Amino acid sequence: MRIHRLVLRDFRGVEHADVTFDATGVTVVQGPNEVGKSSLADAVDMLLEDLDSSGRARVKAAQPVGRDVGPSVEMEFESGPYRMIYTKQWVKGARTELRVTGPSAEQLTGREAHERVDAILTETLDVPLFQALRYQQGVPLGQADLGSSASLATALDVAATGGAPATADDTGTLLDAIARERGEWSTAGGSPNKARTDLRAAAADARAQADEATARLAALEARVDHHRRLEREIAASAEAEPGMRDTVAALESARAALTAQEVAVRELDRTAQLAEGAAREAHAARAAREVLVAAVDSGEAALAELARQSEDADEALARATDARSRAAEALVRAGDVRAEADAALAIAVADAQHLREVLELEMFRERRDRAAAADAVIDEAAAFLESCALTDDLMQRIEDAAVEDAVSRGRLQAAGGRLVVRAESALPVETPDGSRALAPGEEIAVDLPPGAAVVVPGVVRVALAQGSGAEAAAESARRAADALAALLGEAGVPEQPVDAARALDRRRRDDEARMESARIARAEALRDLTADELADKITRATERVGAYTRRADATTPGPLTPEEAAAARTRAEGAQADALRAEDAVRLAHAAAERDVAALQGAQKERGGRALATAERLDHDRAALAEARALADDAVLTRRADEATAAAEGARARHAAEQALLAHADPESLDVRLENARDAVDRLVRERNDAALRAERLLGEISQQGDEGLADLAVRAGDAAADMEEDLARAERRADAAELLYDVMARHRDAARRAFVAPFRDEVERLARLVFGPGTGVEVDHATLQVVSRTRDGVTVPYEALSGGAREQLSVIGRLAAAILVAPAGDGDMGGAPVIIDDALGYSDSGRLEGIAAALSSAGRRCQVIVLTCVPERYAGIGSATTVPLGDLEP
Repeated sequence: MRIHRLVLRDFRGVEHADVTFDATGVTVVQGPNEVGKSSLADAVDMLLEDLDSSGRARVKAAQPVGRDVGPSVEMEFESGPYRMIYTKQWVKGARTELRVTGPSAEQLTGREAHERVDAILTETLDVPLFQALRYQQGVPLGQADLGSSASLATALDVAATGGAPATADDTGTLLDAIARERGEWSTAGGSPNKARTDLRAAAADARAQADEATARLAALEARVDHHRRLEREIAASAEAEPGMRDTVAALESARAALTAQEVAVRELDRTAQLAEGAAREAHAARAAREVLVAAVDSGEAALAELARQSEDADEALARATDARSRAAEALVRAGDVRAEADAALAIAVADAQHLREVLELEMFRERRDRAAAADAVIDEAAAFLESCALTDDLMQRIEDAAVEDAVSRGRLQAAGGRLVVRAESALPVETPDGSRALAPGEEIAVDLPPGAAVVVPGVVRVALAQGSGAEAAAESARRAADALAALLGEAGVPEQPVDAARALDRRRRDDEARMESARIARAEALRDLTADELADKITRATERVGAYTRRADATTPGPLTPEEAAAARTRAEGAQADALRAEDAVRLAHAAAERDVAALQGAQKERGGRALATAERLDHDRAALAEARALADDAVLTRRADEATAAAEGARARHAAEQALLAHADPESLDVRLENARDAVDRLVRERNDAALRAERLLGEISQQGDEGLADLAVRAGDAAADMEEDLARAERRADAAELLYDVMARHRDAARRAFVAPFRDEVERLARLVFGPGTGVEVDHATLQVVSRTRDGVTVPYEALSGGAREQLSVIGRLAAAILVAPAGDGDMGGAPVIIDDALGYSDSGRLEGIAAALSSAGRRCQVIVLTCVPERYAGIGSATTVPLGDLEP
């Protein structure tokens, strides 16, 4: 078998992967973890083994998480003479497709395709060998069990004998006869058959009864022994208790001594704290004296500085008072100019306001006229709509009824027929559509509903008979026409065609639109006012305009034009702004002068207050310093502070020394030991009481079972079991004789089989020398074809005693050797099976990796090798390998 191409779609985490493998050689598929390398190998297993309808856990697990799609696998491969493309999809859109391209074309689907692949593989593939040559990631890499491979056995037989493999006819009949005899007592696998099994079961049952009786007797004796042990434990506990209590007493005494030492340490700590407090007080007194001296010096300097500053401030205050007077005079003059500008602006504003009111009156009147016109349109449309019975719903029903009427008339027409009339000579003709004259040779076609007729006056009347279907069509047409007439009558257009209803509906819609437009125009004209409010505004505006005209006297000019009024107002506003700016500037200057005078006056008052307070504080500090020095001068305070510091340091040193001694005694450990000793005494007493209770219960059980005659019962059951076992022994001897004869013959057969192990061992040793160096030899088990031991440099080491790396390397070499031996000799034959290795050689160092690379390259010349890895560096030394980076396959 050779795998040429493998395509995965929506398989686990792989969205799409398309990998091509070399038919002969090494293909290394590399990529990081979780991109789908192991999925390639698992996909091959699912494709060959699981139906597309399978519900196995691994099939469900192949569906991508969070996606409602079906995993799909396609493989192009050869097995024996067959070349095929095999596709399966599971879960969603399940399907199976097989296309065989050689030696003859076949195309199959579904279960038939699955069964055909099974048949081909059964015919052409050594399935145990295919499974043995596969290494699956996550499974410890052990040696493959190659002993069950038929193709490998055949290849070894040919290699060992140099000829064709042995056939079934070469097998002697003696071993078959022995096997038949053996079958009377044993199964084909060497296990006892039913007769021996039943006899063994009977003997086992008798022995079980005997053992049960013996066990019950032994249990009684065990209880007696247990009772004696408990009594010894109770006595030993009572003997040990006084010593343990003495230990508790000694620890309690040691703890009392430590408690006294802890009290002494705490007392020394308190003395040290008092001494440190006295030292802090002495230092505080010296610091307070220094602060008092500094305060007196600072007060004297501050008082002198305040006196100098007061003289300078008096001169500045006089200058500021004069500037304030000048600013007040300028402010009065600026106010007069600003008042004249205000008066001129008031006249200009009044003129402009009057003109705005005149314009506003005209606008109000125009809005009133537009609202009145809209009201007229609304009233006219409302009058029509109130009288109109037609509605949207009624019109829709009329339209539906008209359609039904037309359809019914069409059915009626279809139930009739078409009459073709050809005039042989000129003649008049009457049809349902009217009368006309036909010229000679003229031909007309007339559609006749049932009951209608074509008449040639005075000559013939041709009518269309009415059948049962036509009668139903006519009835349906009458009902549709009546329904339409009723709806037209409801709409106010009785006996009128539908077009009249449609025209009425158009007018209704037009009036509704006109009324809506008029309402919008009225709302736009009124805007935020009602009609009454608009009329009221017109009235008041008229009064204001008239009042202004009446207020004008003979000396005042009449209203200006809007342009002249705006220009006059602009000039007045400019003059007023200039006056205001000039007044503001003068007012700011006056305010600044006021602030300067007030600030200088305030500063002078503040300075006087500070001088008074500084003098008072200086007098107080001088008196306090004199009083303090009378009690103790500065030198005495310094000496006292030094002496207190020395005393505090001595007290703290004594406390530290005692504290160190206490810590060395380790009170915490002593407390733990004392608590443990007390707990041990409690446990001893508790366990002794429990043992006493158990001993009492055991004594009761012993008394009860001692009366059941267990000894006699055990003897009788033992005799019965011995008789049954003697019968079994006779049967077993006969079976053993047959088994022995079979084993002897099988050993001789195995000895013959050992001969073909040599080719496999030779191939393993050839590859092993590439990895472990020259002189490497191996011992191979003839049954399993597994390496038993490795010899290197004259030292033989069992396989299980080798390092993990060496065992791993031999496991790979064994698979490669098997694949090489079963590889076909001819180029056209595609027998054998590929070696698939999923991330192995994790325990191999760089030197061994180089040798393994050479072995893989050598095997690739004869067979197909597929390597899946996330560590491509391990296989970088395979010179002939083809690399497929899986990260480029859009996982």
